Amino acid sequence: MKKLFAIIGFIFILTAAPETNHEAQAQTREQVERRHTRRAVRRRTRRRVRRRVSRRAHLRYHGMPRYRAVVAVAPQGAVVVKSKGVSYHYHSGVFYQSRNNDFIVVRPIVGVRVRTLPAAKRVVVVNNRNYYYYYGTFYQEKRGEYEVVDAPEGALVDALPEGYEVETKDDTEYYVLDGVYYQEVDTDEYEDGVGYEVVTL
Repeated sequence: MKKLFAIIGFIFILTAAPETNHEAQAQTREQVERRHTRRAVRRRTRRRVRRRVSRRAHLRYHGMPRYRAVVAVAPQGAVVVKSKGVSYHYHSGVFYQSRNNDFIVVRPIVGVRVRTLPAAKRVVVVNNRNYYYYYGTFYQEKRGEYEVVDAPEGALVDALPEGYEVETKDDTEYYVLDGVYYQEVDTDEYEDGVGYEVVTL
């Protein structure tokens, strides 16, 4: 009888261990995510606004098409995506829209979904929410896809596509990309010490 109870106990341990290990791993991932979120919130207080921009916000996207640039054909391998009756050709994080007989580089409307983003995308945390950013466009993950959303105020990004404008308001220069304003700030959140923060004016 003792042997029977011992065997039953051993089987119980074996079946319970994977579940316990899975729960532990899930808790560990949750703790890591919380630490990253808290760190992002704390570091935001160390941003210092530059009144004069460097006009180098596009350098990380060197070699990529300029925003609003016109090209004769969409890149080979581009995928057609549609939303609200609007069609785009999507390739490597860039959206192209057909205009007459050409294609123009644009920022897509809110609601467009794509299945993949380039590996160089950035994860941006705003108000404890994760956003994905690449080439002037913000996304949120929904049902295994990435959906285009409005630029969240306070989001800090590492680069802007070439083709932005610079406007001066109250003696401070701002980058403007498709109606979204960014202020250049000193920050320790990026390797080169510079970031571009979404602001509402």
